[in-house]
Amino acid sequence: MSIKNFLNIPIDETPPELALSVELRCRDIMASDDTDNIKRYATHLVRHQAKQDVFLASILSYLVETEATQAIAEIEKNKEKTKNWRKFFRK
Repeated sequence: MSIKNFLNIPIDETPPELALSVELRCRDIMASDDTDNIKRYATHLVRHQAKQDVFLASILSYLVETEATQAIAEIEKNKEKTKNWRKFFRK
């Protein structure tokens, strides 16, 4: 399953250059016999991913909050318009 859209934000495909770079790095790691460096690298990746997860969660929270604020402002704006029409038809 491939997600192409999240919160109405289109998700781009991975550029071929990045995919190739990742694949080459993975092959280098798989070919290495230096287990100590691989362990160090893997633990670094786990810590870095945790930081990225917190960062992305913060950004998504801010995005959702901003969209909610904008939606509330639009609803209030529409209420003002309908309020004026109601006054007009009641006369």
